[in-house]
Amino acid sequence: MFTKLVERFRSRVLLAPQTTASGAEAYAAPTPGVMGIVIRCIAKMGNDADLVLSLKYADNTTGTNATAYPVNVPIYVNGVKQDNGKAHTVKDATGDFIVDFCIDPATVPDGKLVGVAYADSNTGNLLTTMIVEDVAYKPTPS
Repeated sequence: MFTKLVERFRSRVLLAPQTTASGAEAYAAPTPGVMGIVIRCIAKMGNDADLVLSLKYADNTTGTNATAYPVNVPIYVNGVKQDNGKAHTVKDATGDFIVDFCIDPATVPDGKLVGVAYADSNTGNLLTTMIVEDVAYKPTPS
């Protein structure tokens, strides 16, 4: 039985809070044996310029050979299910948005890191992203 949230979920920052004036990306290696992965993007939209968030995988944390994610994944915005996909655009809006990309760890290509990238948007928009993993399952070492 888990008594503390930190015993069940592991979270790491991918992108520290920043303006979206120029595109950026960040990636992390999934924890071995992880049960589920959520890439959470938290946006404070102060300008109605579109913010395109793209789920990708890469060879390293800086995004070498970054490629669109191989399968569509469930996407939630402020807890509301959207169409499955590999990207989400926060459009024509101001306010606060949480965009969750829900990833089955089995779909992460072998040896790759998973993360998110965004295109240029506006200095009035702020974004931070994190990876949240359900690490409750611990496989027996071989």
